[in-house]
Amino acid sequence: MKLKSLFILFLLMLLNLPQTLLAKEKEAPFTINGKLVPQVVARVNGVPLASEVLQRELFGFRFQSKQMGKEIKPEEEYSVARELLKSVVARELIVQKAKSLGIAITEDKVDLQLKNIEDQFPSHESFITALAFQHLNIASLKEKIQRTLLEDELMRREIAPKVKVSDEAIQKYYDDNKASFTKPVMFRVSHIHTTTLNPKGKPEDTASQKKAERLTKMINEEAKEKIISLLKKVQAGEDFASIAKQFSEDEASKEAGGLLGNLHPGSTLPEISEEMQKLNEGETSGIIKSEFGYHILKLDEIIPSKLIPFAKTKTDIMNLLLKLETQKLFTTYVEDLGNQAKIEVLL
Repeated sequence: MKLKSLFILFLLMLLNLPQTLLAKEKEAPFTINGKLVPQVVARVNGVPLASEVLQRELFGFRFQSKQMGKEIKPEEEYSVARELLKSVVARELIVQKAKSLGIAITEDKVDLQLKNIEDQFPSHESFITALAFQHLNIASLKEKIQRTLLEDELMRREIAPKVKVSDEAIQKYYDDNKASFTKPVMFRVSHIHTTTLNPKGKPEDTASQKKAERLTKMINEEAKEKIISLLKKVQAGEDFASIAKQFSEDEASKEAGGLLGNLHPGSTLPEISEEMQKLNEGETSGIIKSEFGYHILKLDEIIPSKLIPFAKTKTDIMNLLLKLETQKLFTTYVEDLGNQAKIEVLL
């Protein structure tokens, strides 16, 4: 079972927030649009749901929205809270149903998941700090983990056996999404490179600045002169790989004759990407300038785009469709639980 990775990511992001903000958030009373939220926000078959559970959900939603560049407007907060409360109620319905079926999660399983989460943090203290900011502690996190495990087990027992995916459905998905199963055209490219300087920041005194500018200009002029002379060697028919091994300043590729590997447009520098698409196999380019210096390219091979055979994708497609169908049926299953339950919303 994997505890929601977004939850772990969320906790990790909290480490970057100021401690003063942590304290303020922890101390502030739970209000929505300036109105104090009752201690019990709902009852599900008589079981009360505490406001702190909804508070955690709302804070997490606010935080993630902010990370995505979206702020919840004050007039939207109540409707957002009501929607989040539906999720809280649904989770309680799931827990109640799981327990009624005798599903139980051992402490060892919960502790293992807890350890997996804590291991994502640099220290125990940073883990506890992140939990506190989300209005959690070890006990409440363990409860959250247990609920997730109960949900997974309930889905496995009640829904998974009913889910079937036909060969026809798998084939149709493959036919309708062939672009997703097509490897893009690749360009096997080598280069010869000379390095230029792009100084960042300015020295404090003018004399040092002028000295740095002169040195930069000298190095860049030498790099340009060198690449011009190397281009002449290439154009004279000398072996490209040998020139790269002897003269290229790209330490990562020179020993392989300047080989950059199989590239697709967008996977490399824009100047290289643009130029490699203009070349025919075996051709070399003129001098290309990038932020890292000067380059001469050789297009060794064009590897055409290729559709991955159905047989190699069938299992992956089947697993995807099983997952989607399981989620769909489980959503309906929980809705039916809600229709049969006594739910009081007090928010």
